[in-house]
Amino acid sequence: MKRYTFLIPILILMTLVFIGSCDIVDSITGNKDDGTVELYPVQVGGQWGYINKKGEIEITPRFQNAAPFYEGLAAIRESNRRKYIDSRGEVVIEGNFSSITRFSEGKAAVQLDGRWGYIDKKGNFVINPKYRSAFAFSNGRAFVRSVDFSEHYYIDKNDKRIQSVSMPSSVDFVEENEFRDGRAMIRRQDLFGYIDRDGNAVIDLKYAEARPFSERLAAVRISDRWGFIDNNGEVSITPKFISVGDFGDGLAPARAGSNLFGYVDKDGVFVISEQFEVAEPFSEGRAAVLMDGRWTFIDKQGNIITQPQFDEVRPFYNGLARVTLLVPVGETIQTHRGYINKSGQYVWYPTN
Repeated sequence: MKRYTFLIPILILMTLVFIGSCDIVDSITGNKDDGTVELYPVQVGGQWGYINKKGEIEITPRFQNAAPFYEGLAAIRESNRRKYIDSRGEVVIEGNFSSITRFSEGKAAVQLDGRWGYIDKKGNFVINPKYRSAFAFSNGRAFVRSVDFSEHYYIDKNDKRIQSVSMPSSVDFVEENEFRDGRAMIRRQDLFGYIDRDGNAVIDLKYAEARPFSERLAAVRISDRWGFIDNNGEVSITPKFISVGDFGDGLAPARAGSNLFGYVDKDGVFVISEQFEVAEPFSEGRAAVLMDGRWTFIDKQGNIITQPQFDEVRPFYNGLARVTLLVPVGETIQTHRGYINKSGQYVWYPTN
C-alpha cells in the first residue's frame, strides 16, 4: 500500500491494493490511460460486476473479484481462475495464473508456478516468468526481484537489465518504484537518490527520506524539513515543511506550522490553508481529505464537495471516486462500496 510521509493507513491508494483474496492486484493511479474504458467495479450480493458512469450496470455481477479497467482490459476472478475481460465482459485472456496485475504500457505482470513474468494483450508471455516479484512498466522500465531473492533492479521491455557505471551495483526495495518524468527513486543503505531511464545516477544517494517525482518535482527531506527538487537535483522549493505529499494538478499537500495540512503551489505558497487532518494529492481536480475522522473531497479552491462521511476513499478516476462505508451488522462490520461524481453525488450507493 502506498503511503506518504504523513499518512495514516486508512486511505487505500495508488500504488497496490488487494480486493478480497490476494490474487488480483487492483491498482488505481488516478490517471487516465490511452485505452480508457469508463466502467467501474461494483459488488452486489457478494458478486462483482461493472457499472457505467451513470451508475447503470453494464456487466452483470458474476465474478468473485474484479479490478478497474486499464488499457481496455480488467483483471477478474471467475470460477477460482484469474482472467482478463474486455469492455463487453468477455474473457479474452485466461491461464493458470496464481496472481495477475493491471496492464501498463501493453504488458501485465502475472505469476505462474511461483514466478513472475509479463504477458501481452493476447496472453502471450513476452518476458518469461523468472522473477520473484515484478511491478508495472512505466516509462519503458519495470522493477523486478531476482528469483534467488538476492537483487532488485530495473529491466526494459526486452528484459534487458538497466545498469550504468554510476548506478549502485545493487539497490534495495522501494515500494514506489515507478519511473515518473524519466526519473526513478532508488534506495541503498537507507539513502535515497534518483536514476534516469538508462540507469545513470542523476541525483546522488544523499537523502534520508524522499518521494518519487510528480509533475517534475520530487519531495526530499533535508535536515528536519521537507522541500522539493527539480529533475536535476536543484532545490526548487526551500525545505520548510514538516511533511509533504506529491504534486497533482499543480498543488501538493503540506504541513508547515501545525498538525493540520493544506496545499501549496509550485512556489511553495499555501493556496489552501492548513485545516485537514490528512490530505491527499489532487487527481482530476479533486483531492481526498480527512476531517473529524471522516473522508471527503475538496476542489482546487478548498471547497468540500460533500460532507465528511466516508471510512475509506480512492482518488477520482475517469470522473468517479470509489468510497467505502464500514457498516456494523450485528457483531460484524460489512464493507459497502459506492461511487460519487465530482459534485459529491452518489452514482452508485454503497453495496456489498
